[in-house]
Amino acid sequence: MLKIELSSMALTKENFLSKIKNIKPFVEKHNFKFGVQIHNSIKKDFYELLVKELKDYVEFTVHSPLITKYLINLAASDFYNTTLNTAKEAVNYIKFFNIDIFFFHGFFMTEEPILNDINNYRKIMMKYIPAKYRLNNSVIMNPEYFKTEEYFKFQNRVKENFNKLKKNYPEYKIALENDFIGVGSGLQTPQQIVNTVDSLWFDTGHLWCASILHKFDFYEGIDYIIKNNIKILGVHINHNLMTKNTPPEKLIDSHTHLYMHSEQKLKSVVRKLRDYGVNIFTLEILDGDIKDVEILLSWLLD
Repeated sequence: MLKIELSSMALTKENFLSKIKNIKPFVEKHNFKFGVQIHNSIKKDFYELLVKELKDYVEFTVHSPLITKYLINLAASDFYNTTLNTAKEAVNYIKFFNIDIFFFHGFFMTEEPILNDINNYRKIMMKYIPAKYRLNNSVIMNPEYFKTEEYFKFQNRVKENFNKLKKNYPEYKIALENDFIGVGSGLQTPQQIVNTVDSLWFDTGHLWCASILHKFDFYEGIDYIIKNNIKILGVHINHNLMTKNTPPEKLIDSHTHLYMHSEQKLKSVVRKLRDYGVNIFTLEILDGDIKDVEILLSWLLD
């Protein structure tokens, strides 16, 4: 059965109960499952409130890592003492919810431990990535970086450590999420995805911005991922408001409503992913609401 989720980034302490109690029965009457995905930017007090009020009412998935000191960086060389320790912390939350999907952003091009401060991690990353690799001194990664020996060194290490992590946690379906094009993030294009991992949590907004920066066709990029048999465990759905004429250094990850105009044509994308076998569609939308759910349902049902 297909599952529609609302990301916790759509919720606040004031509205989460009313939103969930309004949306859940609406989704279920159309014979879909409904759930909440806890976003990795969540604060501890809100996380505890969601668990207290909703654990027996909705199914959860987790955008790892939650409330850890560091992010999980598979590009770091110290896998067993640093990367794996953070992964162990993250897995505790997955065990708590009795789920079997473990996905995260895991390709950061630095050896340094990265504090888990999602709201500020571009600033944190800029401490570690040389200015020459920033596009026009912005927080966007210069595409030229991906031709360097340093990038390929990090990519090979991610591949090795991704396989090590799977061996340490064979009971979980492990995937990386394709990255936004910001400084330090290494999993941006379809080719980078296919050449690095065999399973993916797919973010449509991230790939849209990557298609503008790296100058590839967004829809052909999705076809390329599918044709190379990458297992897609789930997808983040949102409209990105950037256009093909947006200056690359001005690109942002807008996470906006499906009823706001975008150059993206996600209806065909959602159907393609559904037909490929993806069964979790997460609305990762700031202040996402029942109108977004209605639109996604119409795409999935048509």
